Amino acid sequence: MSIRRWIDWDLAFCESGILRDSKKYKIHPFEILIIDYRVVSVVHCRKKSMVHLSDFLSPLKIVFLRSRTKEEALEEMVNSLCKDEPSLGPHKILEAIWKREKIISSWIASGVAIPHARLPSLGRFILAVGRSREGIVYDSGDAKPVHLLFMILGDEEKPDQHILLLAEIARLLKDMAFQKQLLDARSKDEFHQVFLGIIEAPHKPPEINKQRLTLMIVNHALAVAQEARAKAVLVHANALGVTDYINGIRDREKIIVVIPGKAGDRKHAEGFARVLVAPFAGLNRTKQVEMSLLFGVSEGLFRSGDRVVSVSGAPDSGFLDTLMVIDVGTKFSPFLSSSTSAVLGDLKPPILERALQIAMDLAREGREGRPVGAIFVIGDYEQVVKSCQQMVINPFRGYRDDEKSIMDPFLEETIKEFATIDGAFVIRGDGVVMSAGVFLKPEKATEELPAGLGARHTAAAAITATTAAFSVVISQSTGVVSVFRNGKRIFALEKSKK
Repeated sequence: MSIRRWIDWDLAFCESGILRDSKKYKIHPFEILIIDYRVVSVVHCRKKSMVHLSDFLSPLKIVFLRSRTKEEALEEMVNSLCKDEPSLGPHKILEAIWKREKIISSWIASGVAIPHARLPSLGRFILAVGRSREGIVYDSGDAKPVHLLFMILGDEEKPDQHILLLAEIARLLKDMAFQKQLLDARSKDEFHQVFLGIIEAPHKPPEINKQRLTLMIVNHALAVAQEARAKAVLVHANALGVTDYINGIRDREKIIVVIPGKAGDRKHAEGFARVLVAPFAGLNRTKQVEMSLLFGVSEGLFRSGDRVVSVSGAPDSGFLDTLMVIDVGTKFSPFLSSSTSAVLGDLKPPILERALQIAMDLAREGREGRPVGAIFVIGDYEQVVKSCQQMVINPFRGYRDDEKSIMDPFLEETIKEFATIDGAFVIRGDGVVMSAGVFLKPEKATEELPAGLGARHTAAAAITATTAAFSVVISQSTGVVSVFRNGKRIFALEKSKK
């Protein structure tokens, strides 16, 4: 007996994943890979012959089942099918389906079964779908009820197409989100539209495929990280909404989940040990990645010589679509050349984050409809104050430390109002605002800055050249927010949109 003859229906069991050998078969136009008695893949070699499920399913062939047993459900489906196909005899169809069921159950996965049969001289394919929210007692491999039944009738003389139809349905039903959409449909028309939305719009990524795409991107990122000897994979959760479905991914210890700092919503990172908080408001994807790296370096997660793989996506898109490999030392060499024992010195990461948030808000909103330029000098206060001269009466003098912390949300509007005063804010590493309206007079000038940066940027850069402080500067003319360390600009953010 030829392999083709032997497997002729037995290939119909492709949907069940069970075969009786362990090797690769080539049965035109398919290549079937079988390992340990289970179908691993069925590859169709002629895409032009690919079946389109939309050609076979109509609302008239969708049945919301009342039956609770396998026997009753199959009979209910066949009787409903024959009402729309009066030329078919229900007894003949049931007999053919049960002949298959006695060989092996048509259950293929949790909650799903594909009962099917090939009839002589049928000349076409017929597809019907049954749904039971309550569930049907079936010969299930997991002993759980079946909720979706896809019944396929094909022609005995067309086994290839029959198998292809089975494989296509089995492929779609791997998506649990797709199954849930079908179960949640409130009418047969809605059920039909959900089905068509999945199989007829390849140009528009279906909602149910977003998780699959994200898992694929993250897995590729982990593989790239291993090949490139990267220290970590940054997953930007602001694109995802939730990350619970990637909790079971391999090598999770290499993943750092980045969440938006202003929202601080930890639900994006449930189940992950390493979480990085960074302010993303209004930033494009590239700047989000740079911001994540900046805060990763500031928290000691990365250092010079490290390589990082980043995966990101459009905010709230529901999936990741961009992978980048970055050499940290190249990106932030001025930042990492610090001679201090710690990258940030006495500056705490949340303080830098907060200053950046306020600076970005000021750059975007201005004050009373007019653009604002400002300087925030943060950290190494004892050294910074030696190069400062008060230009106006210090509005922060005389207040307790807890009343003038930059972390206090009630102080934000006060800081924004005082930003209209000439001079700089001087802030301790623990976030206490020591003074405003300060003239900076560093001991030595800094190296030449990029074209377009004026006196404000020169003063901010110079103060960081002679101290271990950071400077955050808002350009009044362009709205660009710059970060300086060691006398050089290490980071620049374009004015974000509202």
